[in-house]
Amino acid sequence: MQDTNRASTFSGGVVALFGTQVFGAITGMVSGILLARLLGPAGKGDYYILVLIPATAMVVLQLGIPRAFGFFSARGRTTGIIAKANVLTLAMSVAAILILLALLPLFRQSLLDGIEPQQVLFAFIAFPLALNAAYMTAIVMGRKAVRWYSSVNIAYSIGGIVLLVAILGGLGPSVNGAILVFLGSSLILTIGSFIAARRVATADTGGESVSYRELFRYGLPFFPGSLAAFFSYRVDAFLIAFLITNSAEPLGYYSLAVGFAEMVFFFPRAVATLFFPHVAGSPREDSDRQVAMMSRVTILITGTFAGLMIPGAVVLVWLILPAFEPSLLPLVVLLPGVVAFSATFVLSGYLNGIDRPGITSTAALISLTVNIAANMILIPRLGIVGASAASLISYSLSSVLLTAIAARLTGTPLHDFWVPRVSDIRFVAATSTDLVRRLMRRPSAIAIDHGA
Repeated sequence: MQDTNRASTFSGGVVALFGTQVFGAITGMVSGILLARLLGPAGKGDYYILVLIPATAMVVLQLGIPRAFGFFSARGRTTGIIAKANVLTLAMSVAAILILLALLPLFRQSLLDGIEPQQVLFAFIAFPLALNAAYMTAIVMGRKAVRWYSSVNIAYSIGGIVLLVAILGGLGPSVNGAILVFLGSSLILTIGSFIAARRVATADTGGESVSYRELFRYGLPFFPGSLAAFFSYRVDAFLIAFLITNSAEPLGYYSLAVGFAEMVFFFPRAVATLFFPHVAGSPREDSDRQVAMMSRVTILITGTFAGLMIPGAVVLVWLILPAFEPSLLPLVVLLPGVVAFSATFVLSGYLNGIDRPGITSTAALISLTVNIAANMILIPRLGIVGASAASLISYSLSSVLLTAIAARLTGTPLHDFWVPRVSDIRFVAATSTDLVRRLMRRPSAIAIDHGA
């Protein structure tokens, strides 16, 4: 009963985040459908690879530091932390642009065939915006300031829709117009995250400062894992571009399948956003008792949404995006892997929160190696369906590895992390009912304030 009460308290923040991300999922789906409809498969593929470049650079150069900002923010060490985040953003941005200019000729001969250098540089403006937003968001969520996080992300979602309609409606459909929308949305997220981080950091008066050395010492062990995890998500896109001739259309189909599949990640991400600082700031024995339940509930909810996603995607494609029908089979192959992978959000948060980042990094590197090998074998034979199958294999492997490790550390049977119980279904039903009641009573109740 005590564990259930603690989990119920924690679930309040998760429910708030989940509600925010459901809203983001709906607006993201609308934006994705509009972009696909306006740009077509080839234009959607070019846009996908262009926005993937700054995202990749951010992961390569962030060095695990967002985790460090979240950890020390959770510990109340926020004095001067905003200034350090801004300095690191500037330093990493200078390094990123120099590296991009050096590698751009090589990229044009392989991954960026048919894409102009100006478009690459234009899209790369998103790098400093995204990096700074990542630092600031880590600070905000380290303080469990769910209200601020929700407000910023709702503004970001609404702003993206408004910009999409205004810019592409005014200038006409084009890849450059879509990038402009992407940059405008990123700017909204960056400004909002900065304001939120300043508010929560200044509200935490009297906290100690943290040095750059401490940030790097804590963050660097996370870097291999975060790098491997990202490429486990995205290496398939790079390999499709590299291995398939005239890859723009296949990338367009695959990007839509990935977009649909990742929509069911919204609940696991909501859990992970709070679970890491929750574990970092809680006694070890409490976290050991809670992690199996959180894993089961996450798999249960993610599996439910994945089951609903298939008929929903079929109807949307047939009615609105008939040109993207080749996206459906990769989506069906990918979804079981997404459900399996949802447990890793919880398990990574637990392991990182108890200061075992090396474990998550090792598991992520193993999964990435398998992912690359599977993609190299399957893409030439099966195309984008092969890329989905490679993700299914590597996602499942990652989840099994982390589950086995967490089971050993907590002394919990392996199946307790995977097989939902009747009590879990009741817990989800009760929590969902509570959310609906609060929304009907007061719409702003979704923006629960935990520490802001």
